[in-house]
Amino acid sequence: MNTAMLFAFGCYVFILIIIGYLAWRRQSYAKTTSTDFIVGGRSVNYWVTAISAHAADMSDWLFMGFPAAIYLQGMFNIWVAISLVLGMFVSWQFIAPAIRRATAHYRSTTLTSFFEAKYHDTTGRISLVGGTIMAFFFTIYLAAGIKGVGYVLSTSFGIPYHVGGLIAIVVTLSYTLAGGFVAAAWVDFFQGIFLLAVVIITPLLGYFSVGGYSALVGAATQKNISLQILPNLHTFIGILLGPIAWGLGYLGMPHILSKFMGARSADEMYKSKYIGITWQILALSGAALTGFVGLAFFATPLVNPEQQLFVNMTMALFPAFIAGFILCGILAATLSTMNSQLLVLAGVITDDLYKKRYNPTASEQTLVTIFRIAITVISLFAFFVSWNEQSTIFGLVQFAWSGLGASFGPLTVLALYAKSINKHGACAGILAGGTTALLWRIVHPTIAGFMVNEMLPGFVIGLVTIVGISRITKK
Repeated sequence: MNTAMLFAFGCYVFILIIIGYLAWRRQSYAKTTSTDFIVGGRSVNYWVTAISAHAADMSDWLFMGFPAAIYLQGMFNIWVAISLVLGMFVSWQFIAPAIRRATAHYRSTTLTSFFEAKYHDTTGRISLVGGTIMAFFFTIYLAAGIKGVGYVLSTSFGIPYHVGGLIAIVVTLSYTLAGGFVAAAWVDFFQGIFLLAVVIITPLLGYFSVGGYSALVGAATQKNISLQILPNLHTFIGILLGPIAWGLGYLGMPHILSKFMGARSADEMYKSKYIGITWQILALSGAALTGFVGLAFFATPLVNPEQQLFVNMTMALFPAFIAGFILCGILAATLSTMNSQLLVLAGVITDDLYKKRYNPTASEQTLVTIFRIAITVISLFAFFVSWNEQSTIFGLVQFAWSGLGASFGPLTVLALYAKSINKHGACAGILAGGTTALLWRIVHPTIAGFMVNEMLPGFVIGLVTIVGISRITKK
């Protein structure tokens, strides 16, 4: 175990705990309510909203899953990044300000409670169905994050894989339990700035160390990796069926939409939009460059690019202490996503399920306690799901992302911009989108030799179901 790298890791964790402690101090001097924990009292400024929303989005996929996909398949997967930028721009432009105003109007702190208020669902079915689907897909998402931290700590610091995953949970819980949404937002802001610097500096240094552009082209040619960004007709079909569908997820990703809901003002969203999109373009560019640099950086092909690419490159380029600090960028990306997902899911359990269905007269102190218990239980369950080391981070994230986007994306758009939808269509659409994504993943059909992203059929069937059932049950 490298003592200098381990010391750097300890310093980074200490910084996160200090931020969480300061947020706890802020909460302790005020009357803390469940609303404060779930959406921060809608008080977060536009800088923190922008960076925390994107930091919550990326996870360890940015450092491990995406660069490995570029390393193995070349320019084909750059369309994932293009799709994500376009999708997030649409979300900032049309979803962010609208959902901030709508959830404030209905006094909703979660996505499912907004749907219930919007469609006058007094039965609790939307919360029950939506909460169940969130729990399923978020557990998979959280497991991917825990897996990433386990890989990093195992490869870099010699810490056993499962112990590393447990450390990720403990660190996340330490500040999320204390300060709730506000603590998570400020920690995400710090980690967003930090990981952006890391994901740009490392591949740039690697780029110059291997000899620049000509070295990358030569390595890609030797390893038969395509650098062609403009596809032929056959490849274009594959892009439409796979990478381009990723952007649809932003229309209904609960842990990102929660950042919009907690913003101080809908009128400042345009500022957050430009800050956030700039951050996203830079971060994805750095991650893609990491994959391409890896082709020339490693003479011997990597056995497991997800685990080895960024980690081994960093350890080769920097002294031990600095390398340890840089590798905490992966930790930053992972923890920022994990705490956002935990907050959303615990909020649904606390506000939509416990309070509305079981204890409508619960005190704020009781709700905060339930919220903290829910976060802890969810984290431990995700840890057990991550126990299997065989599944890939890229695959887990794609599945969870597609399932959540297909479940909640169509209804989010229609709830903000359509008038003819009712509670029956809303509930059926959530269920249809999520179930389709799950079944599609199991069957795994192909078209023209390409795998079809679960997001596409799930989103389309969810949308059609919402509109169709609403019309059938109109009277």
